Amino acid sequence: MPHDPEVAFSIHPELGIVAAVADELPNAEAALRTAGFRHIEALDIFVLQAEANRLQDTRLTARLVRDLQAVGYTVAADPQLLDAPPPLSVTDLTARVLQAERPSDIADVFDDLLDDRTGVIPELHKLLEASAVWCERNLDYVGADTARSCRRLAAQINDLSEYLGFTGGDFLDLDALPRTQPASTGLSDAPARSRAATAASPARSGTGTPTATNAPAPDRAARIPAAPPTRSR
Repeated sequence: MPHDPEVAFSIHPELGIVAAVADELPNAEAALRTAGFRHIEALDIFVLQAEANRLQDTRLTARLVRDLQAVGYTVAADPQLLDAPPPLSVTDLTARVLQAERPSDIADVFDDLLDDRTGVIPELHKLLEASAVWCERNLDYVGADTARSCRRLAAQINDLSEYLGFTGGDFLDLDALPRTQPASTGLSDAPARSRAATAASPARSGTGTPTATNAPAPDRAARIPAAPPTRSR
């Protein structure tokens, strides 16, 4: 049927979070495997290798839905997987960094830090904008300077978001590097940081609640965004 989704997510009473993919979509299957799903051939479905933290699994799945949609796949998902969970505190995120086993685990933390719906950084931006509006509404010209200060800080938060996005990408890239120390070449091994000044801005789009769309089947080798990084097991 032309309106069937190309990728569908659901909650199985025994297996947990599962996904089904239409035929001949190897890139979508690769994105699921990267996010921690394993394929069960007998059932022809993908099953998330669940963490102890169900909330974290739900966050990952919701982000994966949005990322698949962003590259053109039609996706359907159980509403329970799309409801925005409460924001994670910085304390929660720091604990995950301390427990990380590989660089991509930390990249996952950066993604949650910047998530449009539940991330700490976007919430801080909203707080500053709301403070500026409050000053304008309640203090008239007396609060004009404070309102401008709040908006100036909000702009700096936007800049910080970009650099945090680059840094999260750096952690994800580290998973592909060898863990052994390379032989010295006599040249400087200091990593170049110019990418942060030249790469495209990692602007995050607020897609809201993902729903199935009718975009054409993506017969492409598109790179799934960094949002579904490799999960540790």
